[in-house]
Amino acid sequence: MRIVRWLLVAVAVFVVMLAAGIVGNRLPLGDPPGPSVRLDTYLNTHVAETSEDAAFPELRTRRYVLPADVLYAKVKEAVVRMPGWEIAAANDDRREVHAVVTTKLFRFKDDVTIGVIPEPGGRQALKVRGESRVGKGDLGANTRHVLDLYDALEQVGAKSEVERPS
Repeated sequence: MRIVRWLLVAVAVFVVMLAAGIVGNRLPLGDPPGPSVRLDTYLNTHVAETSEDAAFPELRTRRYVLPADVLYAKVKEAVVRMPGWEIAAANDDRREVHAVVTTKLFRFKDDVTIGVIPEPGGRQALKVRGESRVGKGDLGANTRHVLDLYDALEQVGAKSEVERPS
């Protein structure tokens, strides 16, 4: 009987920790494609990547009208200003930054790669890929990294053409 109680307590603690991780990441759970798809994704993948056709609106590629070199400088400025983020490598020729983010809750290290991709017409696409080093699911931490980067870019004066979904 004592073992059963211990197991129930362990399961309850585990569930509370999962919920705390998801809630702590301040994710748009109610937004499309819906809470069940989002929870399944957050529990079963450790990568968040921007793309044109991302199922999550906040992970769709964002574009900027700043010149490529200016946007790249803003990316580096935003990263160094963000708590828990540090630049691990930067390739100025390719306009790419590799940052390491230390998560608040468990102090895990996540890798975030940010690239500025020049497009015709003077616009720049921002490609972001966040990947956890540990675990099968990231509880949405890498999606939160993308959202935090967008917020930090706005704070340093880089406004995207498409505003953040509400």
